[in-house]
Amino acid sequence: MKKVFFLTILIVLPYFLSADIYPKNYEQQQNIFKMVDYHYRSADVPRVFMTTMPPQIKEFKGRKRVALFIQTVLPLILLENEKIIKEREEILEVANKETWTEEEIEFIRKKARKYRMIKKDEDLTEADENKKDKLRFLFDHKVRPIPPPIALGQAALESGWGTSRFVRLGSNIFGHVSYDTSKGIKPLRWSGKKRHIKKFSSLAESIAVYMLNLNRNKAYYSFRQFRRYYPENYLKMAEGFVKYSRIKEEYTERLQLIIKKFRFYRYGKAKLDNKNRTRSLEKLYQVNIY
Repeated sequence: MKKVFFLTILIVLPYFLSADIYPKNYEQQQNIFKMVDYHYRSADVPRVFMTTMPPQIKEFKGRKRVALFIQTVLPLILLENEKIIKEREEILEVANKETWTEEEIEFIRKKARKYRMIKKDEDLTEADENKKDKLRFLFDHKVRPIPPPIALGQAALESGWGTSRFVRLGSNIFGHVSYDTSKGIKPLRWSGKKRHIKKFSSLAESIAVYMLNLNRNKAYYSFRQFRRYYPENYLKMAEGFVKYSRIKEEYTERLQLIIKKFRFYRYGKAKLDNKNRTRSLEKLYQVNIY
């Protein structure tokens, strides 16, 4: 009997040209990290993105759980920050012009609404220089990436290092709530009927909503101030989350503690690696012999 050779692609690449890799499960994720020699303590992060939290994290303890959490969440944080940086550049390129065309005015209006800088139906066609300067300042102030040490610390606190029921059922890693209870998850000890924990389609969506919330919600004005004037002082930034939780100052202390204890400040300048590191995997095949 002849041997038949089948070539099957080991890794699925939905975005083939960008070499962003989306593993299907924990085993694929870890195999990829071994191939590219990635350690969770590294600030040079490969473009490997999980859609959901690997269920194995619930079984792991100590350093192994921390490692898997960082390997899963950090790349997604950096990916969303890339999007924010790109959006920031696009906005400021238009906003900094002396005059705006009709299309540019509408673009500015939509972005200003997104970041809650103007009223819903406010018209910018007659905006004077003072108004334009104010918008330019607010865009520069609000449309900024969220420092990875802050995002990682809050994700760890809010999700129990990725083990909470809300992460498993709704990819919700920051405790966001939904006022449409038909679309949310009811907490086991929740007596209220007006809101449930929000369900997301992916971890990436949860992170995107979290970052937009920090960049536009008036409750986090202090955080944005500290981010602007103390750009590398993550413990100072943590003081800006008194209103994030009902435990107020205790929450900020917990966030500071987790940043220090797990040395999250090492990820302050973390970046997604250039595409060559994962592009080499495009030619990787697995041979099955029958």
